[in-house]
Amino acid sequence: MAASAQLTKTDAVSLKEHETEWNEIFHEIHTAVDAVAFQDGHIDYHELEDFFTVNKKLADKYNMQCWTNAETFDRDMPIKFLPIKFEKLRLKLEAARKAGYDKAITFEFSHFMSPQSAYLQAGHLYNRYKEYIATL
Repeated sequence: MAASAQLTKTDAVSLKEHETEWNEIFHEIHTAVDAVAFQDGHIDYHELEDFFTVNKKLADKYNMQCWTNAETFDRDMPIKFLPIKFEKLRLKLEAARKAGYDKAITFEFSHFMSPQSAYLQAGHLYNRYKEYIATL
């Protein structure tokens, strides 16, 4: 549904549905998978910590590592897609940290966060991220 222009907020998966579905999936795959990293772009900012907490709880239950996969592009812009503002990225990273995550990866560094990106903003996002990491 995410690839469709017809997707609406009413189609969103609830926290409970997410937990039930991923519990079933983890139950089946946990002997073959060491780590999981959910992309965060499909979750509203105010729900991030709740979804991250469920993901971490399930990963712990099945003895898997749980990383955040922070999307570094902005889905809220009329032009899809531009590098995300650092404040939004920081919200995502802080929510993951509060949920107990200690590792993060990103989708997609080369276009939206790399200093070598065609987007000038990407290099600035990278610099702000490095400044943020230095404070931890």
